[in-house]
Amino acid sequence: MQSPAELTVDLRQLVITIAHTVDLVGVDDLLHGRRVGMLAAELAKRMGWSDAERVMLYDAGLLHDCGVSSTRVHRRLVDDLEWEGAQEHCDRGFALLKDFPPLAHLAPIILYHHTRWEQFDPAMQVQDTARYANLIYLADRIDVLAAPYQADQTVLEHSSAIRERLAAERGRLFSPELVDAFLALSEEEAFWLALRPDWVQQYQAQIESFADSRTIDWAGIKQCAEIFAAIIDAKSSYTEQHSRGVARLARHLAARLGLDWASCEKIEVAGLLHDIGKLQIPDEIIEGTNPLTEHEFDLMKGHSYGTLQVLWRLQAIQDIARWAAYHHETPDGHGYPFHLRGDDLPLPARIINVADVFQAMAQDRPYRAAMAPEKILSTLQERVAAGSADADVVAALAADLQNCHRIALATGA
Repeated sequence: MQSPAELTVDLRQLVITIAHTVDLVGVDDLLHGRRVGMLAAELAKRMGWSDAERVMLYDAGLLHDCGVSSTRVHRRLVDDLEWEGAQEHCDRGFALLKDFPPLAHLAPIILYHHTRWEQFDPAMQVQDTARYANLIYLADRIDVLAAPYQADQTVLEHSSAIRERLAAERGRLFSPELVDAFLALSEEEAFWLALRPDWVQQYQAQIESFADSRTIDWAGIKQCAEIFAAIIDAKSSYTEQHSRGVARLARHLAARLGLDWASCEKIEVAGLLHDIGKLQIPDEIIEGTNPLTEHEFDLMKGHSYGTLQVLWRLQAIQDIARWAAYHHETPDGHGYPFHLRGDDLPLPARIINVADVFQAMAQDRPYRAAMAPEKILSTLQERVAAGSADADVVAALAADLQNCHRIALATGA
């Protein structure tokens, strides 16, 4: 196994991976961030800004909604031109990125990307942060107004109305300079036609071709995994700390089973990332108080596969991606979504499976209260007897039950 100390991830690929994670919250529209990035980059080009600024603004567009984990909040953000609660996700996005050096330069842009132009004082308006943030705001609102017409490809028919609506906000929501650039550029049919999914994805490929030799080392990968976990766990008050609790417990169990430091490190990161795909599950299902319908359970089954699809582009951590995506696989082959069994199901995935079940049962859920550690252990032992949990992993947990409970809930140890 390659040592984590030897692993690096390309920064460009990492940005795209975070963007794909954030886009999952859109549920039915997975391209909002990429359209915003494309619009921002093209408007920057129209303004005569540098290629470096264009790429930076593309990244800001990709990540501008990284503070959004709730599908309910996302619906508000893409349905309304202005929304009173919009600043909350700007604050969260800023907090997520401000201490991560490779992306910290984007944090102030995200912080202000729903700030009206008229709210910036004159001294701030001439600064790059205000100009960049306002450009993301404008690009975001262009896409919000155009998105309803994407499915039936009637954007061109509505382009004049969209232009008039945004022109009316010149000097209030948006910088006059930016609005003028938008009005000039959007006279071209190509501006609107480029919003179609195939062209948006082609534009992403073009941006990815820009040379970028920067890489993230293992310490950066772990820090970024914490960012992913914070986005995932903010999905619901019921899932707060779940990913981080699973990661802590999985690492602890791996160490008790005698796995080496490198394996423990990777298992911890897999635990942080295991529920990425759950961002695409509507809040109403995550927080439902009734048993899942067959349709809802089918949707839930897709979340672990979604985790694999998001992480797979990061070639350096594909083993971690598999372990994360296999967290609902069981030794008897009756898990999902791959129905792995026996030796095909690696030990790290078995460890994460047990840690996931234990941590979830130790937390309150909308359909039940938190369970006592002894009751959780009894449930896991029943799963061992049925072939749906690894006997050695559950035995390691049983031998250190109270400590495992504290670790899963971050209440000590």
